[in-house]
Amino acid sequence: MAGLQTFVFEHILEAGAKNCVSTRLGGVSAGVYEAMNLGRNLGDDPANVQCNYEILCNAMGFDVEQLAFSHQTHTTNIRAVDALPTNFMDVDGLVADKAGIVLTTYFADCVPLFFYDPVKRAIGNAHAGWRGCADDMAGKMVAKMVQLYGCRPANILAGIGPSISAKFFEVDKDVADKFKFSLPFADKFVYNSGDVYGKYHIDLWQICRESLILAGLHPENVEIAGLCTYENRDLFFSHRRDGLPRGSMVGMISL
Repeated sequence: MAGLQTFVFEHILEAGAKNCVSTRLGGVSAGVYEAMNLGRNLGDDPANVQCNYEILCNAMGFDVEQLAFSHQTHTTNIRAVDALPTNFMDVDGLVADKAGIVLTTYFADCVPLFFYDPVKRAIGNAHAGWRGCADDMAGKMVAKMVQLYGCRPANILAGIGPSISAKFFEVDKDVADKFKFSLPFADKFVYNSGDVYGKYHIDLWQICRESLILAGLHPENVEIAGLCTYENRDLFFSHRRDGLPRGSMVGMISL
């Protein structure tokens, strides 16, 4: 079993918010879940999943008893976490301004989005699949932090985590049209496929970045991990590549 490996947005960490994106390395799960599976409803042994959380949290300095989860369903619904445990249904974005709470989202190709305002000491964590990206989850998270915590977008730091790259995110015309209809700027990041007629590639990373900049973030405060979950089989689970059953990574952020 390979040792634990995670990725951190250093600009967010250095400003005062612990964060990490897990990989599939360093856990105790076996088979299609090997090894650091953190998906709790994917068919893995719950004892192994709990052990994986303990390994990750101990290594990264998070309190495993302070994890805030939601049931993700590809919405742009956002909830503030004021107390634990959480039992949110149909919620894909979490925000908080209380120390110790660890906002946690699942992904296995979808885009994890991290937010931190070091002035107001507020954090956010969102799961954005293609529907969430097209429906401007990135911009809506910024708006929610402004509404609830009085954040100024210019102060917010953001991270766009490992997820499927444009090279491997091939879609039909209806999905491409959804982006173009929903986001006026999306044309720049939707490409005709050179491989198959009637297929398109969409750059979710750049779409999220553009959404954040339009929401008022400074470009230099937005970091893209640039790691493709589909391409890096040894590092990441990928729903598009592997289907089900398979494991899941998490993104975590805490004050």
